[in-house]
Amino acid sequence: MKKGESILKILQIINSLGPGGAEKLIDDMVPLMNKTDGIEVEVLLLTNEKNVFGKNLKENNVTVTTLSRKNMRSLLNIIDIIKFIKKGSYDIVHAHLFPTFYWTSISSRFIYSNKPKFIFTEHNTHNRRREKFYFKYIDKFMYSCFDRIISISQQTQDELIKWLRIKQKDKKKFLIIENGVNIKKFNTAKPYLKSELVPNLNENSKLLCMIGRFTIQKDQPTIIKAMKYVPENVHLILVGEGSLKKQNQDLVKSLSLENRVHFLGIRNDVSRILKTSDIVILSSNWEGFGLAAVEGMAAGKPVIASDVLGLGDIVKGSGITFKKGNSLELANAINNLLNDPDIYNKVATACFEKSKQYDINTMVKKYIDIYRSVLS
Repeated sequence: MKKGESILKILQIINSLGPGGAEKLIDDMVPLMNKTDGIEVEVLLLTNEKNVFGKNLKENNVTVTTLSRKNMRSLLNIIDIIKFIKKGSYDIVHAHLFPTFYWTSISSRFIYSNKPKFIFTEHNTHNRRREKFYFKYIDKFMYSCFDRIISISQQTQDELIKWLRIKQKDKKKFLIIENGVNIKKFNTAKPYLKSELVPNLNENSKLLCMIGRFTIQKDQPTIIKAMKYVPENVHLILVGEGSLKKQNQDLVKSLSLENRVHFLGIRNDVSRILKTSDIVILSSNWEGFGLAAVEGMAAGKPVIASDVLGLGDIVKGSGITFKKGNSLELANAINNLLNDPDIYNKVATACFEKSKQYDINTMVKKYIDIYRSVLS
C-alpha cells in the first residue's frame, strides 16, 4: 500500500456460515482478501445457527459479527443492517443469498450520507421465487439498488437477466466472476483409509461421494437409485444435512441399500474425503456453478455431474455428464469408469487440469478489481 493511501473497507453480508457453496466461499475468500494491501474485510451474519464454516475466518482473525435478532427472516434485520453499515463506515457492502439481499437492498435506500457502493453475488441459476410471477416485480425492485450484480457463471447471469427482463442499456452493471477453490488444499490432502470413513470397507471397495445439502436442488435420490445398477463392492457416501435427509434414508431402506449407502453428516474434512473417494458425483437439479464439482476435480478425481445449467458447463470437456434425474445413465457412467482403468485415469487427469482454471486467488483478484473500479 502506498503511503497515504486509505484502507478500502468492505463488509460481506450473508445469512449464516451454514453448509453451502456461498458460505464456504466466504470462509475461503475473505482471509485472502484481507492479505491484499489496502483491503480490510469484515463479515456480518444474520444468524449463527447451523454454522459449519468459519474456522478459516477465525484462524485469520477476521471480524465476524452476528446480528442480535439471530433470525434471518425477521424484517427487523433491516434496522440492524442500516445501523451496522452506518457505524462501520464501509466503502463496499457485498451481499449474498436470500433473504440477506432483500434486507440489504431495502437498507441501502435509507443510507444517505457516506453511502457505500452495494454489490450482490448471484449464486444460482434458479430459485423458488422464480416459480411465482409476482416475484419478478419484487425482485426487479430489489436488484435495482445494487451498483454491481455479479453472477458466478455465464448461465447464472443469463437466467437472471432473462428473469428480470433487463434491457441492453442496463446490462453494464451485470458481471461474471466464476467461483474458485484452493487447488493446492484439495490436491495435496491426505486420504483416509476407506475403513476410517466407513467401517468394514477395505481398499478394494470402490467409493462414490456426493457433497451437498439434502434439498430438492441436490437430488440425492437419483444417485441412490443408481446404486441398484452398480456392483456390490461399490459404496456411496453422502456428506451433508438438510430437510430431506430422512426422506433419502427411507429411500435407501426401501431399496435395501443400507449396507452400501452411508450418511456422514456435516464434515469439516471434505478435502480428505474427496481424496479418499474413487469418483465424485453431483446429481443436482440445478446449480449456479457447482463448487463441489471443482473441488472433486482439484482432488484429482473423475467427476460425474448432471447436465444442468452452470454445472454441466463446468464438467464438460473433462468429466462426464448425464441427463438430470436419469439414474440408469448415471450408473452406466460409473461402471464405465470403474471397469476401464485407462478411461478412469484419462478423465481424472482431465478433471484436475480443468480445475486449475478455477483457482481462488484469481477469483479474489477479480472481486478486488471490481471493488476498486466501482469506487473510482
